[in-house]
Amino acid sequence: MPSDANNEQEFANLPQPISKQPRNWSSRFIWIIPILALIVGIGLGVKVILERGPTITVSFKSGEGLEAGKTHVKYKDVIIGVVKTVDLSEDHKEVVATIQMDRKASDFLREDTHFWIVRPRITASGVSGLGTLFGGSYIAADLGLSKENRESFVALESPPILTRDVPGRKFKLHAPNLGSHDIGTPVYFRRLMVGEVVAYDLDKDGKGVTIDVFVHAPYDKYVRSNTRFWNASGIDVSVGATGINVQTESLISVLAGGIAFEGPPPNFDGNDQVSGANQNDQLADTEEAASDAVFQLFSTRDLAMKQPDSRVDRYVINFKQSVRGLSVGAPVDFRGVTIGEVLSIGALVDPKDFTITQPVMINLYPDRLRLRTMANGKPYPPPKNDEERLQRYQRMIDRGFRAQLRTANILTGQQYIAVDFFPDAPKYTLNAKAKPLVFPSIQGNLEDMEKSVAGIVKKLDTETLPDLNKTLKSADALLSNDSPLQMDLRETLRELTKAATSLKKLADTVEDQPQSLIFGKPSGETK
Repeated sequence: MPSDANNEQEFANLPQPISKQPRNWSSRFIWIIPILALIVGIGLGVKVILERGPTITVSFKSGEGLEAGKTHVKYKDVIIGVVKTVDLSEDHKEVVATIQMDRKASDFLREDTHFWIVRPRITASGVSGLGTLFGGSYIAADLGLSKENRESFVALESPPILTRDVPGRKFKLHAPNLGSHDIGTPVYFRRLMVGEVVAYDLDKDGKGVTIDVFVHAPYDKYVRSNTRFWNASGIDVSVGATGINVQTESLISVLAGGIAFEGPPPNFDGNDQVSGANQNDQLADTEEAASDAVFQLFSTRDLAMKQPDSRVDRYVINFKQSVRGLSVGAPVDFRGVTIGEVLSIGALVDPKDFTITQPVMINLYPDRLRLRTMANGKPYPPPKNDEERLQRYQRMIDRGFRAQLRTANILTGQQYIAVDFFPDAPKYTLNAKAKPLVFPSIQGNLEDMEKSVAGIVKKLDTETLPDLNKTLKSADALLSNDSPLQMDLRETLRELTKAATSLKKLADTVEDQPQSLIFGKPSGETK
């Protein structure tokens, strides 16, 4: 037993073993992964937050082509945003797209920025959006210029013809009606397409329309303060005193319409020389039109290029003959120079004897004559007052100054008014109290021709026809069947027939027996 106690004491003095848990390093490394992932996620989140641009909403009439997470917003074909959600508006009348813009596109929050959906479209200016057939529709943006910002926009129904970065200028045209023009209608300068119609609107008073046209640079410099615009749509066919006129700009203008512009015709001085070496000098004399300058849109080129007249004298001409073929706007001509035009045509009846008079109101433009004195060649001065004008007018009338209807075109029957000096015209005293003044007239050449033809026909009826009847009766007596002439003629024809028969026999004999011409006709035995 003591030995056992000693052993236990010895074992008690021995050092006791200590148990230690082995370290599991792999389980500790597992926590590093989510920590790193968290750090990366936080970094990415911070980066997204820092790079994320503003969120905007754009309202559309329809959600066609819009898909959340797929439809992009582009500017010059560069992606600047993406559609996050597509929802209906509270009143269910519109589709509202929430768009997450890039940070670099924060400038697009300007108040006048435009958005629209790009789809394939066919307009007067051409075909656009064909690339979306394969890549899908997208939202295009046009950067505004305003300094005010906003976050809610209303999209355009159709894309603008031009974006704000296209060089050129816009001008306004006033017209009584829109005609065949539409958004995209081309604008021409000397038959070159240099612009298009970008907008139009009805005037506030409802008496006309205002058409906005854009002219691209560098052609916009040719729009001067005195430039004339006119309607070049389709084919302009006009029938007037000068005949049939056909004008058109191009095949596109025939199909889709068009507007053309040019500078006014060259100005002439008293010596009928162009005031300036060429049109470039004339352009230099006028300043360029400012942006949004207002011009009148004329219906035809002739009206646009018509020179303004500073002096206008109004007269009335009382014709006693038919004025058929004379129309409003017909020219008043003085020896080939158009010095006026017809304003109106009427008819008056005298209740006493029912005489019909057709008054024609005209405007005369004296400055178009550019008269010169024969003494020194200087321009003939205009009258200083109404009294001097009446005196000068009476002196011209005393020398036979009259108006006359003349035919301008035989095919169309159009007439015009010619004024000239007719020394044999009857005397006429001017009534200075008449308003407007009466311009005396004489019989037209067409009426004189008709009277001459009628006189010739009448003379034929009274003098020539009886003699002609006698001649026809004598001819009938000579040509009757029992007349001596006819009997002699028949006898002559019979003799000619016999002679022809004899000649035929002689010809046959010579052909069969040519020796008979020498030896004579052989007998029947030796034939």
